[in-house]
Amino acid sequence: MMLVVIGPSWSKDTPVWWPSALAEAQKDGYALITPQEIQNLSASGNNTIIVDVRPDYEFKTGHLPGAKNFEIDLGDRLDLKPPKADAYKKVLGTDKNRGIVIYCRSFR
Repeated sequence: MMLVVIGPSWSKDTPVWWPSALAEAQKDGYALITPQEIQNLSASGNNTIIVDVRPDYEFKTGHLPGAKNFEIDLGDRLDLKPPKADAYKKVLGTDKNRGIVIYCRSFR
């Protein structure tokens, strides 16, 4: 699984928060990828799924090409209740070997 960070806080220079976010992700078994890496991944045509976890009203204002929307809120942070977990499994599909990129407005 990967986590992509894209947003207005990214520029040509590595953001000041990147090292601490990277350390936190690695501690929890995830990776962060840059906007350029997500573009390369999308262009490669591989079977990676992109999931935008922002609220649907934010998703509708703009999202990465091919992204699927599945809202995750603070109440979902530690555990998805069974109906929401089932819905998430449907979004992800059955292929357990493909990469998953999850993105939101902020790293938290």
